[in-house]
Amino acid sequence: MLSFKRYPTMVALTLTLSVPTAYTAELEEVIVTAQKREQSLQDVSVAVTAVGAEDLLRGNIKSIEDLQTRVPGVTFGNDFSFAKLFIRGVGLNSSFAGIDPSVALHVDGAVVAQASAQFASLFDLERVEALRGPQGTLYGRNATGGSINLITAKPTQNFSGYTNLSIGGSDLSYGLDSALSGPLTDSTLGRVAVHYQHHDGYGIHTGSGKDIDDLNVIATRAHLQFKFSEDVDLLLSGEYAKEDDHSKSVHFIAPMFPVPPQPNLRALGLPNVLVNSRNVGGDFRPSFESETWSSTATLTWQLSDSVSLKSLTNYREFDDQLVQDFDVSDTVNGGFPPAATSTMQLQAIGDEQFSEELQFIYEGNKLRGIAAAYYLQESIDSLVLLGRDPVNFPERSRVVVPATLDVDAWAVFANFTYAFNDLFSLKAGARYSAEERTVENHFGVASPVDPAAVFDPVRRASRDYSDFSPEIGIELRPNADIMLYATYSEGFKSGTANLGERVPNLVNPETIENYEAGIKSRLLRDTLLLNLAAFKYKVEDAQYDRTYAITVPPFYAARLENAATTDGRGMELETSWLATDRFRLSLTGTYYHIRFDRFLSQNPINPALFGPGGSSLPPEDLAGNSPRNTPDWTAELSATYEWPLTSGASLALTAAAAARDKQYYTEFNDEITGQDDYTLYDANLLYTAPGGKLTLNLWGKNLSDEMVVSGVYVTSTARTITGTYLPPRTYGATVGYKF
Repeated sequence: MLSFKRYPTMVALTLTLSVPTAYTAELEEVIVTAQKREQSLQDVSVAVTAVGAEDLLRGNIKSIEDLQTRVPGVTFGNDFSFAKLFIRGVGLNSSFAGIDPSVALHVDGAVVAQASAQFASLFDLERVEALRGPQGTLYGRNATGGSINLITAKPTQNFSGYTNLSIGGSDLSYGLDSALSGPLTDSTLGRVAVHYQHHDGYGIHTGSGKDIDDLNVIATRAHLQFKFSEDVDLLLSGEYAKEDDHSKSVHFIAPMFPVPPQPNLRALGLPNVLVNSRNVGGDFRPSFESETWSSTATLTWQLSDSVSLKSLTNYREFDDQLVQDFDVSDTVNGGFPPAATSTMQLQAIGDEQFSEELQFIYEGNKLRGIAAAYYLQESIDSLVLLGRDPVNFPERSRVVVPATLDVDAWAVFANFTYAFNDLFSLKAGARYSAEERTVENHFGVASPVDPAAVFDPVRRASRDYSDFSPEIGIELRPNADIMLYATYSEGFKSGTANLGERVPNLVNPETIENYEAGIKSRLLRDTLLLNLAAFKYKVEDAQYDRTYAITVPPFYAARLENAATTDGRGMELETSWLATDRFRLSLTGTYYHIRFDRFLSQNPINPALFGPGGSSLPPEDLAGNSPRNTPDWTAELSATYEWPLTSGASLALTAAAAARDKQYYTEFNDEITGQDDYTLYDANLLYTAPGGKLTLNLWGKNLSDEMVVSGVYVTSTARTITGTYLPPRTYGATVGYKF
């Protein structure tokens, strides 16, 4: 039997050839704002994918994690409640606060600055846009890997709204999404949306018998739009979200050393561990809490038919707390006085950010583009406690790491395109960035005889950074249905500090040089969309946490360094074919060759480090290894068939398969820290009642119930390799009503 996992291209060809061709319909045009102005998706000379509200609803896509099966080049994982969002092999390589994500997340143009805050719920959205490659000349915040943009639904001129109620199993889930929109006065519009999502745990905490990896999220968003005149518009937006559950903790994968080189390097949880299980042990049940407040003011002033000004002001607060046991077993390690084997961890992060972006937007007959100035002020507070009971007795913690990072950043940037004629356009852009970062920490450690942690002196460090990043490109349009483009761009991610280090260490910036060429086309009388992109890049001074062996417990120390140079190249395909007015087939895929060109580091799970002469072993040469979260190939195939019923209702059946090659979650590419190739199967059946107001969607995800590792972390404190998993098989029904 042929497997889609091994033969994605053959399956796509077979499905294509089996469908009769009839050109009685056209693909809808997708409008995006990826370049800060409304454009057809096919007219944007950037690799960008858009997922609309209807597709989000049909696929029951509720989180950014769900997007990775819909958007080529995107992978998403997590460890220690840090979102590991990667595009084209570029992403966050640390599990400590203070390091900026390489892939930016924007909500209506305002950045979500920290990776721990990127677990956004996708509700009441108009669409999601995913841009691949550096985006510094278009967006206020630097992004070397790309950007995920959430465009929320805005107030409407007419009174409208909807309610979607969901229920599913076998782990009971239920949810509510509802919105109400319309005019409040002749010149004022409003919209309010609420979101609630709950599911029971995918696993059990063996010590208490209670759920883990459950979910309990509530969120709301409100817009108030004032139309002062036909030319002046003010949109005020507010958002609140809260999560309180037992998710995001790690699971046991394996001991660091199956045969420990020393007795004290034995995994501390043995033998009370569960291998390859959704259940976990632990001295206490793991827990996670987060809370977000955000407010945004967007003022738009249309000065003329071709010139507009926009001010985007945002304030955001975020707090979270994760509690977990590193040894993920019911073996109790540590006590009071603090013991060297305490493995319970509390991690708390607070982030407060303010940003202002002023945009000048020009839309002429031949010249169009944006010039902008940007300012960001951010304050990050981090607290890590390691001890027997860090929640109830924080003063008894063995390790105490309070730290802060203050960021002041500003930038000016521009991106313009000039059309010499209908055939040829030239695009040019540039960005200048400047940042000041100040880090402070107060590290404390307790020995087994100390009554409490003994703190180091307060340590403080500060550093300034600056960068100039250009972009230049061409666009060729041989006819109205085809665009070819080529672009050279550079990107910059500021130097920073790891807030988990004992001695503050502000590293150099991470930079990227990217070459990209592509074609965007609508063929066969607008029934076939065919987009191809090819790229080649080099990342220099990539920021990595490097782990070093030491001779005393916990036997390891970590340090943030500009450790690597990465060379990447690849191709991306996006196609959508409207075979008939009832049948649609879509295929996306990537093929990448992304490898380290320079990277020397010690592997923390190499037992030779602790054998004779281990202290003199040279670091391993990782050149040729793959970065984290970067499969060599991916393929996503979906088919939708719609048919009308005699009653005036309609049915639409969608089936989808998403396949991924093997990927690794550490730079050492050890088999135990990777995930073999896999395929996820999803399906849904959508019933739409006559008139289109009432819908019933039956959906299922990961139908073959694959157990997929989404992230791996080597926890040296417990001598344990731990990880997180994608959700198991889920299914349910969503009833919707709109008016």
